[in-house]
Formats: sequence, C-alpha cells, structure tokens
Amino acid sequence: MSERGLLELHNRKLLKGIKLCKIDFCESCVLSKQCRVKFITSNKRSKNISEYVHSDVWGPSPVTSLGGAKYFVTFIDDYLRKVWVYFLQHKSEVFEKFKYWKANIEKTTGKYIKVLRTDNGGEYTSKEFQDFCLKEGITRHFTIPNTPQQNGVAERMNRTLLERERCMRLFAGLSKSFWAESVNTTYYLVNRSPSLALELKSPEEVWLGKPVDYSNLHIFSCPVYILLQDTERTKLDSKSKRCIFMGYASDVKWYKVWDPNTRKSELCKDIRFDETSMFKKSQEKI
Repeated sequence: MSERGLLELHNRKLLKGIKLCKIDFCESCVLSKQCRVKFITSNKRSKNISEYVHSDVWGPSPVTSLGGAKYFVTFIDDYLRKVWVYFLQHKSEVFEKFKYWKANIEKTTGKYIKVLRTDNGGEYTSKEFQDFCLKEGITRHFTIPNTPQQNGVAERMNRTLLERERCMRLFAGLSKSFWAESVNTTYYLVNRSPSLALELKSPEEVWLGKPVDYSNLHIFSCPVYILLQDTERTKLDSKSKRCIFMGYASDVKWYKVWDPNTRKSELCKDIRFDETSMFKKSQEKI
C-alpha cells in the first residue's frame, strides 16, 4: 500500500492504534518500480458496476509459482477499479476463468456484464469465447495490435501488481517462486487502498457499501505460529509450528501460510503473528 494511501486511511481513523512516520527512501520500492514513461490516461469512466470490464493476461513467468502457475489473468471493473486475479498454468484457461468470474459477479451484484475490453490475444479471440459473449449479450472491445496503451487500465493494473509484488518479495527475501503468493496479497491490498478515481475511497469500500475493516492486515512474510490439532502432535510436542505469513484467503476470514518444513501452503485461522521480526533475518533465502 502506498504512503499516500496509508496517510488517507490514518486521517480517516481506519488504522486504529497505528502511528505513521514519513518514509524518506525505500530501496525495495526503487528496485521494483523505477520506469521510463507513464501510460497516457483517460478521464472517461463508467458510471455503474459491471458496465465495462477490462482484462489482460500476464506471463509466462520465467519461474513457475509454488502452485504451478505460469500466468495470471486480471478482470477490472471500470467504475470501481476493483481487480480480481486468477492464476493459470496455461493461457487456454482464460475462457473458463472468465465464465466463472462472470457468474460470481452477476450473482453477487444482480447486474450483467455489458462490455469486455481486451487485447487481440488468442485466449480472448477464440470462437468459443466470441460465441459465448454473443450469446450473453456482451459487447467486445479489442485494442489495435501492438498498442498496449489502448488497454491502459488493465496494463497499468498489471504493472501496479507486479511492482508491488516485487517490492514485497524482495523486502521479504523470498525467491521468485513465491511471485504468485505476493501477487495475491498485492491485489488484496490494492482493492483496499484509497483511490483517486473514487474520491479516496477504496474499491472494496464502494463494493461493500461500508468502510473496510483493516484490523486483519499483517506484514507479508512475517513469522507466524499455527496451532496444531491434537492429532498432529503428542502430549510432549510443541502446541504450534512456525510458518511464514503469505496473505489472505479470498472467501473466508482465514490466513494463508507457508510451512518451510513441508514446503506446502496452508489455510488457517488459529494463528499468532510475530511482526517484531522478518522471517528472512533468521533464515537463508527461501
């Protein structure tokens, strides 16, 4: 989350018990975000949820994620600027992810997707994708080949996700195979960050219709202690195990952690955070 975004949340008294200080310089941010030029922005924006949707695919990643992903696809509501991210092993999975996302959004909001803007990639222009959109009454807007600026909202969102992902992962000292975990946490935070397009409300606040609860936010990759079930230990064993905090579950109020011993991810709710230190300070790069 940006320094400006944190300041806005602090001014609105949504960060309870947290004191802010000015961040003069952050090497991880410079290493992750430095660039040459900005994309040209547009002032035109939809006035309703689900009216206009942007989508783009990133990849292939030079390193496969822990879960086997090589790509991710984003769907962005033009009005809310709320983003949904799905991880893929193959580009051919985009159509199925779109159908899944569309069904969930329309069930939640009661509103139908009207326009979908994408590039001309084969994952978006297949006959089954085109036929499905025609059947569902979805208008397709395609960009001109070799002009990514025309898909600016999606391109900028992907750049934001990757810059912040890289920043968090570098600061945590994690290897590149953790890129999907940090992207997942990044998009969770982006949706909860104040947006100029929404008069400094967050996309999630507008989506929910009420202020967001920030009390569940914790430092990415900090050490955590997970309560073991009785069946997982003997009476003389420790009652918990040490893992690494990897982010937030999307549909339930649980947390994602990674066990460095089993080298597997888990979802848990009985958890204690140690935010006084970073896992990397006492471990080799994972």
